Amino acid sequence: MVRRMVIGGLLGGALLVSGCATKKFVQEEISKSQEKTGADVGRVDTALSNEKTRVEGLQKDLGETRASAEAASAKAAAAATAASEAASRADQANAKAADAASRADAAGATAKDALAKATETDQRLSKLWASRDKKTLTETVVVQFEFDKWLLNDGAQTRLLALVKELEEQSQLSIELEGFTDSVGVPTYNIGLSQRRAESVRRFLVEKGIGMPRIHAIGLGDIRPVADNKTKQGRDQNRRTSIRVYAPAE
Repeated sequence: MVRRMVIGGLLGGALLVSGCATKKFVQEEISKSQEKTGADVGRVDTALSNEKTRVEGLQKDLGETRASAEAASAKAAAAATAASEAASRADQANAKAADAASRADAAGATAKDALAKATETDQRLSKLWASRDKKTLTETVVVQFEFDKWLLNDGAQTRLLALVKELEEQSQLSIELEGFTDSVGVPTYNIGLSQRRAESVRRFLVEKGIGMPRIHAIGLGDIRPVADNKTKQGRDQNRRTSIRVYAPAE
């Protein structure tokens, strides 16, 4: 009995010792596992922190990229608007240019037509100028004046009325008037007197309806006498206006 008790006590002690050893082992293993777990958790925390930092950096980069993209989009929209406005202005400029070109063409056509007319006029005037001396003297009419007078007497007016009728019937005729005096008096006075005599004849013709462009008048004083100024009869003949009637040369 005692032996059993001793053996039981020994077994109990052995179990107690074994239990203590096992508990210490377990505790050591738990401690190791906790240390390992703590290390793993630390690594995980570090990794998570790094990943969080990386994600935050990515988010920041994404925000900046998004802001840049939005700014670029705004700039693109503004550029598109500016391009549209520029295109509209270009269209307007093209329309104005086309209108200006059309006006320029019209102006060119007008200028060309004006040039053609000017050329035609120049040719006509050149022809008239070239033939200015090509005329034929058809007749000469002479009216005379009293001493130191330039008014037309009845006889002079009668002769001029016949000439007016002839000029009215033949519009192509032109006349040249040359006023003269006798040799009495100073030359300067005689020139003025001869001019008044020629002008008296021209005024009469114009008043009767003959156009002024058809009449050319000049006073020549006492030159070219037709008679001797030493006699009264000669001086009477020299106080005159000579009317030369011309027709265009054939």
